[in-house]
Amino acid sequence: GIGDDAAVLRIGGELMVLTTDILFQSTHFPPKTTPEQMGWKALVVTISDLAAMGAEPIAVTFSVGLPPTAEVRELEKIADGMKRAAKKYGVSVVGGDLNEDEEVVISGSAVGRAERVLRRCGARPGDLLAVTNRMGRASAGLYLLTRSLPVGRYGELLKALLEPEARVKEGKILASGGATSAIDLSDGLALNLWQLAVESGVRMVLERVPTHPLIERFAVEHGLDPLEFSLFGGEDYELLFTFPPDLREKLEKELRKVGSSLTVIGRVEKGRGVVWEREGKLVPLPERGYEHFR
Repeated sequence: GIGDDAAVLRIGGELMVLTTDILFQSTHFPPKTTPEQMGWKALVVTISDLAAMGAEPIAVTFSVGLPPTAEVRELEKIADGMKRAAKKYGVSVVGGDLNEDEEVVISGSAVGRAERVLRRCGARPGDLLAVTNRMGRASAGLYLLTRSLPVGRYGELLKALLEPEARVKEGKILASGGATSAIDLSDGLALNLWQLAVESGVRMVLERVPTHPLIERFAVEHGLDPLEFSLFGGEDYELLFTFPPDLREKLEKELRKVGSSLTVIGRVEKGRGVVWEREGKLVPLPERGYEHFR
């Protein structure tokens, strides 16, 4: 419902999960994004909300706005990207609409099903705080692209930005495995930690930030702080979640089966807000995250 990644309806004994997203060329598709990548990203971003709820995507619809200067081939390439992503995630594109707009605008709606849903309000004191995999590649890719830096060995950063992945299998594992809350990391770890803490009415203590090794190298090479990408960057679409400590081994094992890792990054306590445990001291974590094309 309101405040979660998607809405949940019980229909005929089944939980149906619905979500909608809108992407604008000026804020969601950085320069050099191809039409096919736009289509891919639109589908992935839309179903990522279902993944965060632990749902299996079933079908999506899209409304596409194109400027009057756009050619038919551009629309075909956007559709190709959607089809490619739909095939990867086993979801059907079942309809849509087309209209004229000042820029490329893609609005997607998706429906999925779940046996148990994950919400943002379920974290409890005593839970562990964790993420799937590592953060920072997409925001580093955006930094690289918007500053026209040479790609070199950092092609993986651009791919993470332009062709993200939805953690659908991971979300289902977390939901069935007993996780207590979850959210996707579209807005960055720091901001999404705050959202989870506020919705659950608890205090989150951040103990470590798992940064992708490629980000470490990229940051050193360009004289940057890797935490700007892994903590305050966004567009990663990994999952941030909480769970009781006794489930750790089971969840780690199940996530490994689908090629993902579980990294415990902190704990949940009584209280409010988010603090960062650094050098033995607890300091407030800034409530900031992904800003489009900054």
